[in-house]
Formats: sequence, structure tokens, C-alpha cells
Amino acid sequence: MKTLYIKLMTGCLLFTSVAVTSFGQAPMVEVVDGGKMPAKLDKERVPKTVTETYIIEYPVIVNDSWYGYPAFVDETDWYGYDPYLYTDVQPEYYIVEFTKEETPHKIIYTKTGKKIATHKKFITDLPKAVSDAIGKSKYKSWIFVKDNEEILKESDKKKVYKVIVKKGTERHALYFEPNGNLVKDKKLKA
Repeated sequence: MKTLYIKLMTGCLLFTSVAVTSFGQAPMVEVVDGGKMPAKLDKERVPKTVTETYIIEYPVIVNDSWYGYPAFVDETDWYGYDPYLYTDVQPEYYIVEFTKEETPHKIIYTKTGKKIATHKKFITDLPKAVSDAIGKSKYKSWIFVKDNEEILKESDKKKVYKVIVKKGTERHALYFEPNGNLVKDKKLKA
């Protein structure tokens, strides 16, 4: 009976690995919040133009993680990317995650090495104009989640602050300009 069980389990594992490889899906790994996202890319799979650009700007970073990203549905939505869309199948963009001076960073590059945006974890207080805008909005009684980011778009050096708020099971990512102007309100999956 044990032998039959072992053979069945081996067959299932073999089928699963062949199916995942055959259908071109990215291998999935557990993440902290219980969700799943694709495993990181080996640095050797990232185009040389991308890694060279990265090394020029961040020469002393040694612990980095690379991910592929598909084409954006809306190219103007550079700040609202979704890490659950990471892919290792013909990525259009590459994202590198690393920590610099104890602050987590994510840099988004095109496959030709052009830097699109820098996402930096925001640990200090938000700018007063952003805090005031939230205090006057419908989200004033919502709870702040500790995933705030300062995002810099490279093409026009536009800075945006991402603030995640929640009430019950509902969560929103709010994107503000430094003057407190709300750029985008994105409802997040529960």
C-alpha cells in the first residue's frame, strides 16, 4: 500500500512539474501575507543593458532580487504596478528590489535599460499637505497600513506618495502629489 501511495505521489509531482513548465507559468512562491507571486529571476536572465544601467547607479548594492513584469495595460499608470503580475515569461520590464541605507527600494526598467520609476519605502511622516488632504477626505477615519512609498517617475521627475488605507476588509492605495492633490484612488483586492 505504501509503495502504491509513493508511486501515486511521485506521478502527481512529475505531472505538476511538467504541466507548469509546459504551460509557461512562472514558478510561484509564498509571500508574507499568504498570497503567491512568481519567483525571482536569475540575474543572468536580465538583459545586460538593464543590469549595466543598474550597476552604474547602484554600484555597491549586493543583495538584490530581480523580477520580470509584463507590458502595462496603461503606460501612464507607472506608479500603480502590481507585484502579483511579476512574470518570468517574456517580460517587457524588469524590477529590481534591494535595500539601501536600511530603506527598501524597487526600480522599474524597460528591457532596453531605461529607468521608468523608483519606488522607495517611506518611513518618516508624510508631507503635511498629503496628511491634510487625507484628513479632509472620505478616508480620514480609515486605518493607515504601513506600506507607504515615495515614487519618482524618471521621465518628468514627478514625485507621488502612495498611502494604503483600510477599513474592515476594504483596502485602497491612494496616490498623492506632494501638494496634497489626489492623483489616483485604486481599490485593492482583499
